[in-house]
Amino acid sequence: MPTRNSAGVTLRTFDPNSRQWSIYWVSSKTGQLGLPPVVGGFQGSRGEFYSSDTDNGQPVKVRLLWTLLDSDHARWQQAFSYDNRTWQTNWISNFTRADTAQICDSGRPKR
Repeated sequence: MPTRNSAGVTLRTFDPNSRQWSIYWVSSKTGQLGLPPVVGGFQGSRGEFYSSDTDNGQPVKVRLLWTLLDSDHARWQQAFSYDNRTWQTNWISNFTRADTAQICDSGRPKR
């Protein structure tokens, strides 16, 4: 997140009993697991994940959507709700499956 001078990594875990995924953010600033996680699951080509958080000290609901568009394309997007009714999308990431013949050499990524 260059605008916030921050970086990090996500950790995803799956609970087979509830059949729910939990997505945790680990911030480079603290090195700690962010709580609470965003929790949800997949149905068909769509995944929905929800949590509560704060944005500049203001309570906010967080929704992450994963959409499989076709066999080679997917979209991951984040939205905030400050009123529990409307969602404001603030981040979208589009993915395209890479051709391994072009990006790999003997099964390893080219450098």
